[in-house]
Amino acid sequence: MTFATAADPSAGPSAPSGHHRLLSASGPSGTALSLADHRRTYPAPPTPRRPREDLIATVERAGLLGRGGAGFPTGRKLRAVAAGRRRPVVVVNGTEGEPVSGKDALLLRTAPHLVLDGAALAAAAIGARAVVIGVDRLNRAALAAVDRALAERRDSDPDGVPMRLAPTPPHYVTGEESALVHWINGGEAKPTRVPPRPFEKGVDGRPTLVDNVETLAHLAQILRFGSDWFRQRGTPAEPGTILATVSGAVARPGVYEVSAGFPLADLLAGAGTPDGVSAVLVGGYFGFWLDARAAASARLSHDDLRRRGGGLGCGAVAVLPGRCLRPHRDRPGDGLAGRRDRRPVRPLRPRPGRPGRDSR
Repeated sequence: MTFATAADPSAGPSAPSGHHRLLSASGPSGTALSLADHRRTYPAPPTPRRPREDLIATVERAGLLGRGGAGFPTGRKLRAVAAGRRRPVVVVNGTEGEPVSGKDALLLRTAPHLVLDGAALAAAAIGARAVVIGVDRLNRAALAAVDRALAERRDSDPDGVPMRLAPTPPHYVTGEESALVHWINGGEAKPTRVPPRPFEKGVDGRPTLVDNVETLAHLAQILRFGSDWFRQRGTPAEPGTILATVSGAVARPGVYEVSAGFPLADLLAGAGTPDGVSAVLVGGYFGFWLDARAAASARLSHDDLRRRGGGLGCGAVAVLPGRCLRPHRDRPGDGLAGRRDRRPVRPLRPRPGRPGRDSR
């Protein structure tokens, strides 16, 4: 098996079809695959040396946008870090401080090797020889899954890119990239003044690639199955699938994988809204509200939601029932910036039997 870096690669019989791509990387009943089972589909990433133009170019052709919230082109980010003068570092942002998001925790628990492959491939692409995986220290299940996966990789491939797990403070802002880098460097988990941005000067003063868990999982699949395969789902401007965490007044809360641009109404139909819908919070606590009428025609894409005054953010969707007080016009996250934990909001734990649901 080789990595797909040609312009029109052959994805092969093992390429996931349909909406379920990332969620197909887990084992039976949502358990994590062993490294040996994972390697039946995904070959071991190359050892990082000099930056790999072919890997960066494939990600650029795929058109992957970051899945952490901002939707920045991942290929452009890789190229910017690779152009730095010093040996770069890769940081996996698995902090997921957004209270109504559960997608990254799900991937870390059920497909840790896919995420770690993405980190190793990103390291190979930019020439990095160090990877740091940041995970909320209260998320014990994700920490345990990643720790087991790292132990397997050390035993089977002692010469692979060095990776270390960093349990992070459970603060809302820890996931902001400058805050995460500042904490890894020994400071507080608070955003710092920029510039310089982490891609210029980050961990230990080196150019640093900070990417979200879901982004790196997509990257691993792109470099296995190719850019054309990735573009078979989604829209021309926003290719691929997205993970949407659905919570609130729904019958089947959990993490759903759908194509980018998928109708929000169809997602809610798949989750079930027995009490009706009065409003939908999209993008998390710093997202925005859609009333029932707007939600009926909205699509899960940055372009569509920006035209409506908001954005896709981390893909979190929280539903208010049909009979509910009208949501406040202010951003739901106003006043959260100073919070030091997430205790007022119960974290979503997607049901083990339903992580891959979607509507058609």
